[in-house]
Amino acid sequence: SAEEDEAGAEGRWRAVPPLRLPPHQTAFAMTVHKAQGSEFDRVLLLLPAQAGRVLTRELLYTGVTRAREAVVVCGSEDVVADAVAAPTRRRSGLLARLHGMVVVR
Repeated sequence: SAEEDEAGAEGRWRAVPPLRLPPHQTAFAMTVHKAQGSEFDRVLLLLPAQAGRVLTRELLYTGVTRAREAVVVCGSEDVVADAVAAPTRRRSGLLARLHGMVVVR
């Protein structure tokens, strides 16, 4: 109905004139990496359409924990489940570097 279009249906995006927004801190877009160490009252975490190597449990955790009051995660349940099941595998080469550098006395 026309009334529903004007009010916005549950679960649908709608345009809001900037002057009608409450006071807020503007951030056009920020990566989770860039947001590390920061907190915001509310966070919108936009996930990719498909899971990939970059989206890991740790990245999802970091994104979610940037929010003090509320977080909205936009992504499919499958992508979230894949991220939760994908811990970061670090390949720093530390062991190999230490093997060649450490002197035991």
